[in-house]
Amino acid sequence: MQAGQGVHERREVRGDGFTHLHTASGFSARYGASHPKDLVARAAERGMSALALTDRDCVTGMIRFVKACAAQGVRPILGVDLAVAAHAPAGPAQRRRTPVRGGAHVVEPRMRITLLAQTKEGWARLCRLVSAAHAAA
Repeated sequence: MQAGQGVHERREVRGDGFTHLHTASGFSARYGASHPKDLVARAAERGMSALALTDRDCVTGMIRFVKACAAQGVRPILGVDLAVAAHAPAGPAQRRRTPVRGGAHVVEPRMRITLLAQTKEGWARLCRLVSAAHAAA
């Protein structure tokens, strides 16, 4: 080992090293507008080496996203922004209601969690979680 080198190999980082880990595409109704191919093109334009796609409650655009990443040389990070129930399944009767002025109640939206897959097994788990979340809703 030469002087000044650490134990870990240094890799060249393109761009500023920033990676978006929570990006919604047009497959997230009302929360994203761009096609996954366009998102990846913009990330590559800006010199980003990786980009995560975390659509809301679905993994519909992932194949298009992965193909676009391969074409642009951007590392894909697969994920999902998933609505989860706090304690019980979130049917109309189980949703939490919060009192507000005038004696009315507001139905609180379900909590959300962003999950990212690290491996093929993690991707399979994400798909199963999305299916289970839709079955419980």
